[in-house]
Amino acid sequence: MENVLSSILILLGSIIKFSMGTLTAIAADLGITGSLANVIGGIIGIVLFTYLGGFIQEFLAYKFPKKFGRKFSSSTRFLVKVKQRFGLNGIAAITPIFLSIPVGVMFALALTHDKKKIMIAMFSSMFFWAILLFLPYFLFDISVMDMVRQLFEH
Repeated sequence: MENVLSSILILLGSIIKFSMGTLTAIAADLGITGSLANVIGGIIGIVLFTYLGGFIQEFLAYKFPKKFGRKFSSSTRFLVKVKQRFGLNGIAAITPIFLSIPVGVMFALALTHDKKKIMIAMFSSMFFWAILLFLPYFLFDISVMDMVRQLFEH
């Protein structure tokens, strides 16, 4: 029962922040159920924010015009540079790890309105990062909790 609850929490967290769900699934040593919950949560988040992102942006800009109006900061300048150099694929590549899924998808929606193209790029990036992060965990049986314990034992 504890694994099911943990997997549900990872799924819900992965809808917003994929990398945190990945690290939590590995740290909690949930195995394949945790990794599947993480990937399914990422898929749900990408689809949800791809289709609802425009409405969410409009609502936030209407409700909080000073907070969500167009303004430049160092982070938005960075995203503009990524967009100019690498386009949609660049934004998709950094979304699962460095950005959250809603921010990455909404920024991608600002680049293009082709939802199919956005989802393909985001899914590809998410699966790439999932394989990159989960493969050592499954192949080499790396336990993050044991590594953390060893750091604090000395």
